[in-house]
Amino acid sequence: MSVEPELSSQQLLWEYLRPYSIPMGFPRHSSIYAPAQPATTFYLVQHGQVSLQLLAANGRVMTLQLVEAGQLFGHAALTSNQQYDTLAEALRPVQALAIPRTALELALDQHPALSLHLLHVIGDYRLMIGRRLDEVAFKSVSARLASLLLEMAGTVAGAVADEEGPLQLPRRTHQQLAEMVNAYRETVTKVMNQFRAADLLAIDRSSITLLDPSALREVAQGC
Repeated sequence: MSVEPELSSQQLLWEYLRPYSIPMGFPRHSSIYAPAQPATTFYLVQHGQVSLQLLAANGRVMTLQLVEAGQLFGHAALTSNQQYDTLAEALRPVQALAIPRTALELALDQHPALSLHLLHVIGDYRLMIGRRLDEVAFKSVSARLASLLLEMAGTVAGAVADEEGPLQLPRRTHQQLAEMVNAYRETVTKVMNQFRAADLLAIDRSSITLLDPSALREVAQGC
């Protein structure tokens, strides 16, 4: 007898919200929303890729997350926040399902169980943001990069934290990785070459394969 895989809170949340969604498209390099704009809409990416960026007062950009097909963004619309705190940019042409805040409130009224899944999704997102900022403040580039690669591979594969086999994620440019760990591209290139030389990962035209997740976790736990 086959057993259906358990759905995550993110997947369950979207099962509730899908009937309230509106299809939308965004061309490559277009801005979906910007900091200080009213947080009126929550999104699910169907096709394409979205960059969520934090803009510092000095003009420096830190990429918090690259959102892929099947993932959510626009979390500020799920909370009492009145404004977005990140810039969302379409890196490739994006097809998304949008949930207006008013529709979300209607869904909550009609499906009280939705609130629990909503809390889990918001909590997971805030933990991810907090962890990323802590790592930038206190860890080396090697540790930050190892942690980021493990996080992205786990998100794509639905992998558990203690999985030992190879993990795979879509290939990123060194510039994208640099913006996500708040480092210079040249430094990220150097560290990635070190990881490859140590047989911790392999890179081809379309993907990055983490060959030794256990060893990368040890690097990620360093300072």
